[in-house]
Amino acid sequence: MAKNKDILTGLSKLLTEKTLENIVKQATGGNNIEIVDWKSEEASKKGDSYLSTVTRLTIAAIVDNKKNNLKVVIKSLPDNLGRRKTFRSAEFFRNEITFYTKVMPLFRSFLTSKNQNNLLLVPDCYAHILDGENDFIVLEDVTVRGFGPASRQSTLSIEEFELILKAMARFHGVSFACKANDFKKFSDVSNQLIETYFSDNHWDWYKTFHGVAIKIAKDAMEKEYPETEEQKKFKSIQGNDLWRKSVQVCSQTMTPTSVINQGDAWAPNFLMRSTESGEKEALLLDFQLARCASPVADLSFFIYSCSDTGLRETHFDKLFEFYYKHLAETIKVLGGNPDNIYSRETFFDEVQKKFGHGLNFCLESVPLSMLEEDELFELDEIQGNTVDLADVWKLKPIENKKKRKRLADIIMHAIQHGFI
Repeated sequence: MAKNKDILTGLSKLLTEKTLENIVKQATGGNNIEIVDWKSEEASKKGDSYLSTVTRLTIAAIVDNKKNNLKVVIKSLPDNLGRRKTFRSAEFFRNEITFYTKVMPLFRSFLTSKNQNNLLLVPDCYAHILDGENDFIVLEDVTVRGFGPASRQSTLSIEEFELILKAMARFHGVSFACKANDFKKFSDVSNQLIETYFSDNHWDWYKTFHGVAIKIAKDAMEKEYPETEEQKKFKSIQGNDLWRKSVQVCSQTMTPTSVINQGDAWAPNFLMRSTESGEKEALLLDFQLARCASPVADLSFFIYSCSDTGLRETHFDKLFEFYYKHLAETIKVLGGNPDNIYSRETFFDEVQKKFGHGLNFCLESVPLSMLEEDELFELDEIQGNTVDLADVWKLKPIENKKKRKRLADIIMHAIQHGFI
């Protein structure tokens, strides 16, 4: 049977059968590898991935004289050059590959030394290429281990919320403890991450679309909470006020409270499963926006992007206590003292000062997440070298009252709690 090499070259010119052989060898630990065949299928739905093409590949191989079918996920640069340039895909690829090849080896080595590898669930990385033209990254397909996604559009239940918060707290806790254990190694690695989003360097790239998002948010407030003090305050906000808040939060990379962030911490970037013992756990993925900053950057975006008014009214303060409890426990298990490394008082002080970042990011993500299938964008139809983000993400004021109120309620909450 002829092997379809067009599948591989269609993902990247540098993805070869030899690459597959090395992947199988790394994944299985086998010595003698013979690649028999491979087949592919799309791993993401329309609207789920702007920065890359995501493909699920099944590799049929003979490993030490035994049949083996290995499933992997391959993220590669989009074929459409305009899409690549418009979304600056190569920069995001560089950041994610840096995370998997620099940050995760440091974390895994540290966790192994403490006999605590179970604390952090992240897919294994089997291969990568980073040259700005043929980039790809090959990751473990964790659906084989029973992990599956939460809903793309729905807000989460409190049980799902706590499951993800626990995973996030452990991720940040590992980072804090690793930093305390060897500051130089941590700094050397974290400094290789770049800010791919909230930086003055990217304002010209983002400003038109950000202006559209602000107008949509102001329209939602005007229609849902007209003439309230909160609506008047939000109406007075200038276009880049919230942007500046996020830039300030995300630029603080070398402070005592700066740790590795997932960067895009909303529901689609966490997968869940039930273990054989009946317990549930969550896994983190997608680190294209990974950065070194306060953990509140991740926390604020997650809470605002994935909660509804009811959950915030009944559980908001409890969510912080739950998160910090698991963060502190993780630091302790790894030999650190949370009171010295990241005290409860410091955490709550940062919540008050930095939680506004989550609102700013939500002004983009919440309207995008509520789009219906027929409202999503045909990214591969982008013509030319590059276009303005606002010409691709053609958002408009939200007509559906329930959806519009969801956005307005986030803004009301942030203002009432003094986050902006």
